[in-house]
Amino acid sequence: MQRVKIWDSFVRISHWLMVLLVVAMWFTAEEGYMEWHLRLAAVLGALVITRILWGFFGSDSARFSKFLKGPAAVVSHVREFRQGHYQPSNTHNAAGGWAAVLLLLLLALQFTSGLFATDEIFHSGPLASLVSSGFSEAATEFHETVFNVLVALVVVHVVAIILYRIKGINLIAAMLHGYRENVAAPRLVSGIIGIIAAAVIAAALFAWIN
Repeated sequence: MQRVKIWDSFVRISHWLMVLLVVAMWFTAEEGYMEWHLRLAAVLGALVITRILWGFFGSDSARFSKFLKGPAAVVSHVREFRQGHYQPSNTHNAAGGWAAVLLLLLLALQFTSGLFATDEIFHSGPLASLVSSGFSEAATEFHETVFNVLVALVVVHVVAIILYRIKGINLIAAMLHGYRENVAAPRLVSGIIGIIAAAVIAAALFAWIN
C-alpha cells in the first residue's frame, strides 16, 4: 500500500500543542496561576491565528476550501461510514472538517473573551481595563461557558476517533506521522513556515500582555 504524506509538520505540531495547552490552561486557571495562564494563552492564540491563516494559505489538505463541504456531503459521509463504505481522503472528511473549524472557532472565542475577563480581585485580561465592569463580567461568564462547550466537543471528537478506529480507520496515526495509505498526494507547504509564523505571533502577544 502506497503511503502519502497528507499533513505537514505545522498542522501536526499545532494540533497536539493545542491539546496540551487547553489542559495546561485549565489547570493554571483552577490553581490560580494566572500569570502562567496568560503566557499559555499567548501561545494558544498564536497557534489558532496561524492555523486559521494556514487554512487559506497553507497546504492543500489544511485549506478550508478543500475540506468544508455542504450538508449533503456530510450526510453522505455519515451514511457511507455507517455502511462501512467510507474511504479516507487526503484531508478531513466532510464531518471532521466542520468539527475542526468549530474547534478552532471555540478556541478563538476562548482566547478573545479571555482578553476582557477578570476575577475582580487580582487578575484581569489585558483589555479588561478598556471596557466597563459589566462587559468584563459578561466576558468572564462567556469565557467559562465557551470552555464547557469546548470540553463537550472534545469528548464528541474523541468518541468519533474511537468509532473510526473500530471501523479500521486510524485518524490519530495520520496526525502523528502525517501519512495515509492509498490517497492522492496533496500539495504541501513547508510546515516550518507555519511554525515560524506562530512563533513570531506568540512573541508579539507575549510582548503585548507583558
